Amino acid sequence: MNIRLANKFDQPEILEMLRHFREQTPIEDIKHCDNAEYISSLYHALLIGGGIALVCEINDKIVGMILGIIEQSIWDPDKFLLRELVYWVEPEARGTTAGYRLLKEYNKLAEQLKEQKRIQMYTMTKMVNSPDIDFNRFGYRKIEEVWVAGA
Repeated sequence: MNIRLANKFDQPEILEMLRHFREQTPIEDIKHCDNAEYISSLYHALLIGGGIALVCEINDKIVGMILGIIEQSIWDPDKFLLRELVYWVEPEARGTTAGYRLLKEYNKLAEQLKEQKRIQMYTMTKMVNSPDIDFNRFGYRKIEEVWVAGA
């Protein structure tokens, strides 16, 4: 098993995993969205320093990813945070250490961004239908819940 930074050649696999992730969303309006051009642009922005893009490989096959984007704080234009966009492990790789290793490496890189003063904090999200991961054990604390209406 190998955790590494994603690159431009990983984009087809990233797009396919994003489709798998999207199919699991509890928001019906999003289940059929598929704007590959927009996603490609966002992915490129992550690769050139706008965030973190990690993949997990088992036997040279990508089976998981975690993507995070650096965003400006709503409260202070000089403060930035790394916001997790997608944390996904393909069903056949669940039960391995893929998810754990992805999150551990994400946290390590996020801490490096903090040390470089590029961000002040980093976040994780969990959908209601996600596996019950205890993010506390990775140093996170719950500060809010997100509720959706109209979708």
